[in-house]
Amino acid sequence: MINRLSIAITLAIAAPLFMSCSKQAPTNANTARPASSATPAAATSPAASTSEANAPVTVTGKWEMVGKEGEWKGTVDMVGMDGFLWSVEPDGSLFKTDPATGNYTQVGEKGSFSRLKHLEGMNHMLFTVEGDTLYKTDPASGKWESMGGGGGWGKTVAMVGLNGTLYSIEPDGSLWKTDMSGNDTLVDKGGFKGCTELAAMNGKLWTIEEGNLYWTDPGTLKWEQVGKDGDFKNVNVMIGGSGFLWMIDNGGTLYKVDPSGASTVLGERGSYGQVSILTTLNGRLWTVEGGNLYKTS
Repeated sequence: MINRLSIAITLAIAAPLFMSCSKQAPTNANTARPASSATPAAATSPAASTSEANAPVTVTGKWEMVGKEGEWKGTVDMVGMDGFLWSVEPDGSLFKTDPATGNYTQVGEKGSFSRLKHLEGMNHMLFTVEGDTLYKTDPASGKWESMGGGGGWGKTVAMVGLNGTLYSIEPDGSLWKTDMSGNDTLVDKGGFKGCTELAAMNGKLWTIEEGNLYWTDPGTLKWEQVGKDGDFKNVNVMIGGSGFLWMIDNGGTLYKVDPSGASTVLGERGSYGQVSILTTLNGRLWTVEGGNLYKTS
């Protein structure tokens, strides 16, 4: 099956990270992302996806498997949006899952999302980084389009949607914002070095950098560290929602973290294994582990 990247080319287009104190003034002019001349990097490990439109999350730590055992083996990434779970499988196919039953259906053509690196849901659309290109997909029809002319996204470390805008971070610490039409603006040059996790909550961007947790107002670039140095060095995945951050560390422990950085362990320590896919939907946390889909309530 020809994937979208090929077509585009054919058409010629607390467990217990440090915000750099050398933050620079925001760049207000629209700036094109530099095109990557190198071969796009291989797909990275999946990260948490965030949609602040989801219902308030109320979690105690109790979990249960949804659907049949082994049905989620190899899932690349997943996001909750508009009452459904949207996931991409190893062959690059997109699936829509009913959270009540675990029943799923394929959306669009098989293999259309090969080379997926990042997945985000926002404004009823799915945004993906595949190879070095950003795409927008209407999940109702499976129709997609490349954004911003294609290219320039190959080095993206993390991506999240906030108030109708995509924010992304690159290895040099640069923060970019991208509107629904694919127009890119460089917001900050080099101020987010060392970022491993990015989430949106309460109108702010939350990052883990070198073991420390920070919030940043994307409009003013005012930022602040919360919690103590190194408190979040072991976090494996993070997502924001309804006034809290939800984190799972590399030991499989789930934490609820408030805006001050105070954390609370939910459920039994270590009960989440090596979870790297985490999203919110209908007031619950959803994870994929060992080939299975789990709901935490």
